[in-house]
Amino acid sequence: MPETPPELSVIMPAFNEGQHIRANILRVCESLAGMHYQIIVVDDGSSDNTFAESQCVADAGKPVRVVKNETNLGKGASLFHGFKFASGQFVAFLDSDLEIAPENLLTLIKVMRETDADVVAGVKDLQANQFPLMRRLMSRGYRLMVSALFGLSITDTQTGIKLFRREVLADAIPRVSARRFAFDIELLVAASRFGYRIVERPVEISYHRRGGLGRVNLAQLFNMTADTLAIFYRASFWHWLNPGLRAQIWMAMFVLGIFLSGVGFAKLLTPTIPQGFAKQFFYIVLLQFIPSPLRDWLILLIGFLFIVFSLLQLNRIVMNAFGRLDRDGLSGITRKSTKR
Repeated sequence: MPETPPELSVIMPAFNEGQHIRANILRVCESLAGMHYQIIVVDDGSSDNTFAESQCVADAGKPVRVVKNETNLGKGASLFHGFKFASGQFVAFLDSDLEIAPENLLTLIKVMRETDADVVAGVKDLQANQFPLMRRLMSRGYRLMVSALFGLSITDTQTGIKLFRREVLADAIPRVSARRFAFDIELLVAASRFGYRIVERPVEISYHRRGGLGRVNLAQLFNMTADTLAIFYRASFWHWLNPGLRAQIWMAMFVLGIFLSGVGFAKLLTPTIPQGFAKQFFYIVLLQFIPSPLRDWLILLIGFLFIVFSLLQLNRIVMNAFGRLDRDGLSGITRKSTKR
């Protein structure tokens, strides 16, 4: 008889975790005792004994499979590679350093069953004292940017524990291009565009990284921001429309024209001397109480913000109305009419 597929597949990416990977895998096994599960460890091109230590657990009879990337490809690429070997009804992503306790997996499964969600994302509590101030500020700023760009229904996309129904990953992974820094966002955006339901669940973090930003350095922060903006473009109306150079030039001229017209209109009204209520109104609206050089820069900033936020909102409206299947990537996804 064919072997019954496991209920849960846990994918653990690992890079140079040889000192404690064996103990961490055993802890995951212990936390899942009583379930029919499998653990897939993906050694992401480690230079230490991560692969050998992980294989020892598999050789001891635990339901563990160890696969290896010959070179370091990144966390996202490792998780997606591990999914090729996953056969569970539910598929979980779990960081191998176990800053997030594996016992949270049982909680996420419970939440998924109770809410009939398709994705349950663990979210960290930034109020917790173990997070340095700089790390909290960085996380809050990044959350605000993600919310503004994508409008996802969860507050945190980067916590290293997530649970998916198998079909979500089967649909979403082929649409994902990011493999390193911001793959979580692109994966969740794809799942959302397919119409899958995403909920979140707070999880406790055992934070033990050194430095104000932990393991995140400035280069990684820059790369994550660049990846996030690239994902926004791939998921946007502009990528779906795929305008040619001529159309792009005309769009840029249109925006520039709006801006110049606005500045010109403000300059035109500035020297006028209205009376009564109109005088007070224009005194406030045209910021005439601010010194002229500062006022000009402030008007420039306000105009720029108006353009940016208007384009963000227009992108959401247009993509919701005109999603179609004749292009690859996130911008061509339409919602599913039925699920499961």
